[in-house]
Amino acid sequence: MNRNLERKLVIVGSLWQILSGLLTIFVYASFIKNEGLHASSNTLGKLEAAQSIFGSLYMFSVSFGMLFVILGIINLVLAKTLKDDQPEVRKPIWFILLGILSYFVMDILGAFLFLSGGILAIAKNKSISKLVNYQLQN
Repeated sequence: MNRNLERKLVIVGSLWQILSGLLTIFVYASFIKNEGLHASSNTLGKLEAAQSIFGSLYMFSVSFGMLFVILGIINLVLAKTLKDDQPEVRKPIWFILLGILSYFVMDILGAFLFLSGGILAIAKNKSISKLVNYQLQN
């Protein structure tokens, strides 16, 4: 039994993670940095505080984007190593946990793709194990 559908779902989810991570780094974080540079205030203390806040937001955005890119690359590798005709246990659970995490960070597309891929992989585990047992009996 092949795992093409869940492999494709996870690959699309991984590519989406990489794309959204790169957009977060290069578009959103750059926008935050630009806003921080254009911050104006009537006192030097308030100006430094505003620039510090924008700098912290910039670093958080870049870190968050890098996390998405790294997770996307890891998931691409995991999707490529999904084995046909063998029950997989850890990878589908990882995909489900990643889908739940994506839901909590409001990445609805990633949550849908990873949850679907993980649930399909776990569902196919049952049929693969029954098929293997049937083949061993005959």
